[in-house]
Amino acid sequence: MLVGRGSLTIRCYAVGGKNTAPSSEKIVERLDAFAFTGLGEAEEGSVVGWIGGEHLFDGVFNIDKVQRGPYAVFALRVDTRKVNGALLNAHAAVEIAAVLEAEGLERLGGARKREIKQEIKRRLLKETPPSQKAYGVFWNVKTRRLYVQSTSKAVHEHFRGFFERCFDLSLEPQVPGVTAAAYAKENGLLESLKDVRPMQLSAAAATTSAKAGSKRRTASVA
Repeated sequence: MLVGRGSLTIRCYAVGGKNTAPSSEKIVERLDAFAFTGLGEAEEGSVVGWIGGEHLFDGVFNIDKVQRGPYAVFALRVDTRKVNGALLNAHAAVEIAAVLEAEGLERLGGARKREIKQEIKRRLLKETPPSQKAYGVFWNVKTRRLYVQSTSKAVHEHFRGFFERCFDLSLEPQVPGVTAAAYAKENGLLESLKDVRPMQLSAAAATTSAKAGSKRRTASVA
């Protein structure tokens, strides 16, 4: 199983939009329509798409597989390929030196250097395998809550836009302040929440607090 194993680090979203409770059939249909297809052998950059929850090459979607109790479970795969800049420059320097020697030249023009560099980059891209990563998605359609198995900013930039385009829905990050406000509203505690302030957890603050506590303890003993 690719997703949901071990200890999970997740980020939560509230799902909004016109149809926040699509049927299982509709979810499977959209997953299949936006399934992962991969990078071309000479493409640079990142490409994203949906996969099943079993493994990186799991491209099969059906209701029995996706629907796990109240959750629709699948994964976002992100493939990224990029040529190392230092490696590209090194290859280009060697190639340019070889051309100068072969053609008896002292220097090459900018256009010729760019042409050589672009050709080397195309070759290196074909030789460079992409990094392949996948992130579990757990969508409770009934409660309109969705959980993504990552807290990476880059991953969520990929995920949020892709999900919204795929399902024609919106996602609202459920950060602690938003979650606390929702709970307070449901339980009639909004007035109490007005006086709540963020807790400072820096090392300096902790040291100051410890010193203050030590002084208070000393005073009480005396």
